[in-house]
Amino acid sequence: MLNEPVIEIATKDVITVTPDTPISKAIGIMDNNHFHNLVVMDNDENIYMVTIHDLLLASSLNETVESLMFKPHCIDQNTPVMDAVCEILDCGQRAAPIVDEKGKLVGIITDYDIMKRAGESELLKDVKVTKIMSRSPITIDKDESIGKARSLMRKYNIGRLIVLDKEGNPTGIVTEDDIIRKVFKPKKKMTVGELAGEKVPRMAQPVHIIMNSPIITADIDSSVANVAKLMEKHDIRGVPITKKGTLRGIVTRIDIMKYIKNLREESVIEVMLQGEFDEDMKELAERILMTEVKKIAKQSKRLHWIKIAVKKEHDKGGAPYYTVNVYVKTPRKLYVAEGKPKLSTTKRMEMDGEDIQLVVEKQRWDFIEVLKDALDSVIKQMEIDKEKSHPKNNKRILE
Repeated sequence: MLNEPVIEIATKDVITVTPDTPISKAIGIMDNNHFHNLVVMDNDENIYMVTIHDLLLASSLNETVESLMFKPHCIDQNTPVMDAVCEILDCGQRAAPIVDEKGKLVGIITDYDIMKRAGESELLKDVKVTKIMSRSPITIDKDESIGKARSLMRKYNIGRLIVLDKEGNPTGIVTEDDIIRKVFKPKKKMTVGELAGEKVPRMAQPVHIIMNSPIITADIDSSVANVAKLMEKHDIRGVPITKKGTLRGIVTRIDIMKYIKNLREESVIEVMLQGEFDEDMKELAERILMTEVKKIAKQSKRLHWIKIAVKKEHDKGGAPYYTVNVYVKTPRKLYVAEGKPKLSTTKRMEMDGEDIQLVVEKQRWDFIEVLKDALDSVIKQMEIDKEKSHPKNNKRILE
């Protein structure tokens, strides 16, 4: 679910450094762990953070991280994931330290963690990438210069460019971090581009020598969840979208996070439907869910998620029947209800000259009836809790 506490998807074993750590050492830690953000803590356990981007642009690697660290926005460990995404976007960070009720560091949440969770979301599995992708991505030919790539990134305020081959097909991606790591602060001297004894300036060299290739792409029919999985698996921040090899758009981590934020602002509830049921029931079931979820939402001002587990079985005669379990998570309580076939009331039958006989008939409930029964049970539980918590129902002792 996208509404579980953020601590459940956060990295709990946080690697930290102190303010007096040399920038060169901090960069080494981040490179070895594939970090883009690093938490800094002083002797008083005050929390700070530095980014790899800032460290790589430092004037001297011998300086300490204290000169570049900043006080980050921290997120409470019990904050739902969707709300945490909103907070990260609003504060302009890619990551945020997670703290307990006393402000103590207990974890860190990054856009990587969010992509991992987004890839598992039932809600995002039904959303096509065409809904969130940028349809006119900025591109550059593979033989154009690194300097031009940097200029395009600055002009359009973007962090990556799709590199095209001679046929105009996507062949790689170059990012701002690639330029900083491989050109501004290379681990080894760049020699590619030296022709006939004439040295070509690094920024004038072709962009294809620093691009990331082969390129990871997604088909235009892919879901947002599938693209999020690609980002998490390959630790990339942008995925070009293609149709039969032709570039149609691009989706970034920020695009996915913005979509999640919009869902929160629209108060969309994630409903997970699991199990086996007749396909011809699906449309009717979805209509019932929409109606009943609205009723449940009225009872609880805030819902985290709803899970509906359907189990289809057959009796000895081969006739199908259903059992439905409904789980509704609110900030304070998990409501559980079950709908299942029941035995009808035992009937008495009397015939002339015969003894009284007891006949038991099994009541037949189809999937829709069982589903409605389970959802109604949740609503009744919520109504009871609401009545109990209402001030006028509390007994007062008058003296």
